[in-house]
Amino acid sequence: MQFFGDNRLKLGVFAANLDGGLTASTVEDRQRLSWDNSVDIARLADEGGFELQIPLARWKSLGGVTHFNGCNYEGLTWAAGLSAVTCKSNIFATIHVPVIHPIVAAKQMTTIDHIGHGRFGLNLVCGWFPAEFEMFGAPMMGHDARYEYAAEWLEIVRKFWTIEDEFDYEGKFFKVTKGWQQPKPLRKPHPPVMNAGQSPTGARFAAKYADIAFQSVIEGDAFSTTRTRFSELRRIAREDFSRELTIWTGCWVICRPTEKEARDYLHYCLYEHGDLSALDGLPKEVLPPVDKTPPDVLEQIRRKALGGWGGYHLVGTPEQIVDKLIEFSEAGADGVVLSWVNYQDGLRNWNREVMPLLEQAGLRKPRVGA
Repeated sequence: MQFFGDNRLKLGVFAANLDGGLTASTVEDRQRLSWDNSVDIARLADEGGFELQIPLARWKSLGGVTHFNGCNYEGLTWAAGLSAVTCKSNIFATIHVPVIHPIVAAKQMTTIDHIGHGRFGLNLVCGWFPAEFEMFGAPMMGHDARYEYAAEWLEIVRKFWTIEDEFDYEGKFFKVTKGWQQPKPLRKPHPPVMNAGQSPTGARFAAKYADIAFQSVIEGDAFSTTRTRFSELRRIAREDFSRELTIWTGCWVICRPTEKEARDYLHYCLYEHGDLSALDGLPKEVLPPVDKTPPDVLEQIRRKALGGWGGYHLVGTPEQIVDKLIEFSEAGADGVVLSWVNYQDGLRNWNREVMPLLEQAGLRKPRVGA
């Protein structure tokens, strides 16, 4: 299913709806949240030919002096606003399915799709941060139950998107009597769905339901390992569910004229000004156990988590960044979503310095009018 054109490596902007983006740091030049900045970022991505713009969903701060992820714009509203001021990028909303009823969500997403003339997409997430569910007065479901719930939720949404007549639905979690919605989304057969399930259960959910499977690339892993993992996910989708899907990953970017400048800036952001206290309130399973991990390894993992929230660190010159993206593509990645310490500066530099090299490498077609 082709949603995003025919560039060999597609690009997205990730988490620009957060104050500070995905960087837990006190540096002065970090991203600051305002609607004017959000519009500027969206238009820079649109002008640069980015295929996708996607927010991160967070209801409660992860903690620290920066209140990491805590100050943010809600994803559906953000997507509606940016759909009205862009004309090319697919604008996604990220939705925690346990906190919104599928009938309401189906109508809201259809409305956004019409605002953007058929450019809406859904990033479906089940949630993992217990403190957020406590805010809603409901305990977080068990791991596998969350995916069962999400499957019913999405099945109902797609029925509202595609069935013209009234329909009934009864499952384990939902009951719909004489369900009906008009209008339908402009995008056919329905807006694309992204899911980032990484566990065996999550990966099978993505293989069965998602058009885009978001998969992490672990620094230090051989690219043959990544290629094998991506191929296996595609095999599951094809053989078990008779589906094709695309695979995307995420990267945190520092691009400078020299590698030394890039590494120095990384050290400045994450070691001199990194907000390690933002990690202290996380569920224990998110980071390796303190008593079983060598201190130097744990320190490295914690520092890395401050930049890109676990995304691959693309740090270096434009040429080095493109070389790494070629490896991603050869490993089977169809797309990459990007974040920066400062999105506006990062996007301007990317469009000017990196995009022409991606075109020269054959990963992207030349932009019209660039």
